[in-house]
Amino acid sequence: MISYASNAVLSKARALYGKGIKEKHYSDLLACKSIPDITSYLKRKTNYADVLSGLNENSLHRAELENHLKMKLFIDFETLGRYDISVGEHFFEYIITRAEIEQIMHSLMLLNAGKSGEYIHTIPEFFYSHAKFELKALKYIKNYDEFLNVIKNSKYYKVLLPFKNKKGELLDLTAIETALYNYLYEVVFEIINKYVKGSAKKELTDFFNLYIDLTNLVRIVRMRKFYDLDKDYMFSMLISHGTLSREQLYGFVDSPSDKQMMADMKKTKMGKKWFSRGLDVIDKVPLNMRYNKCKHSIRFSLSPPVVLMSYIFLKEVEILNITNIIEGIKYRILPEEIRKMLII
Repeated sequence: MISYASNAVLSKARALYGKGIKEKHYSDLLACKSIPDITSYLKRKTNYADVLSGLNENSLHRAELENHLKMKLFIDFETLGRYDISVGEHFFEYIITRAEIEQIMHSLMLLNAGKSGEYIHTIPEFFYSHAKFELKALKYIKNYDEFLNVIKNSKYYKVLLPFKNKKGELLDLTAIETALYNYLYEVVFEIINKYVKGSAKKELTDFFNLYIDLTNLVRIVRMRKFYDLDKDYMFSMLISHGTLSREQLYGFVDSPSDKQMMADMKKTKMGKKWFSRGLDVIDKVPLNMRYNKCKHSIRFSLSPPVVLMSYIFLKEVEILNITNIIEGIKYRILPEEIRKMLII
């Protein structure tokens, strides 16, 4: 029997989803001419009014606007988590970990480029009380040793210590990113295994495994197409989770030609569905999968953890879409070209 709390999660998540950005909103946003226009529209016409109220759109910096949009994600998650505290508080750990990883990668990319002083945090202020290390200190790092000192009391230290570079050498950002996402998925599968039961456990496990499998396939395609890399190195850059075996993945890496590799990928169960849709940018395949699966789950699933995570992922896509519109308008990209970047 579904409990009152479960019903509350399902009802609230679906109600929040119903108030989200629709096709008309995207069309209106694409017609905006400036960031102040976008901010004004979001304040007046969408459910972002609560996080944007009181802000002066004429003096609001783009990064500050994006921070406030992300604030909506954390507020909604906190709201939904109250209805199912046991699940909500554990999946909040996943949300926090992923946000921290994004900040780490952002700061290390700037460090590699010799621009570490330009680091600007892109997460809401309230997030810092939940972070596992002093995120604001990333602005002041001058080398990897100083970075390691910032994270020394967190679990990231053990994960990232092996990537310490010699003086004058650039950091291997791809390897660092892979290590961080391997850690992230260890966190999420531990949460699922410990705190989710029955069909919901299988549904969430299958969902994350499919996303990882598709991400690995896309990584292989991109590495083979754009980079001249050693095969063993390419293989080491794949996420060590998912359902595809090491043998299958190495088979794609070791394929005699790109054409043969794509043909073999399309023969897999997931490839038949996701690699034959004629998507213009292969990088969008995992996000399209996530969007379609979550859109279905939030409407039809009876599992609070599944619906809760589906709402969060859909909200993330929505914020990504708005961010792409902001970037596109800033750089004067034609509306029809910006639209192609959106997941809708």
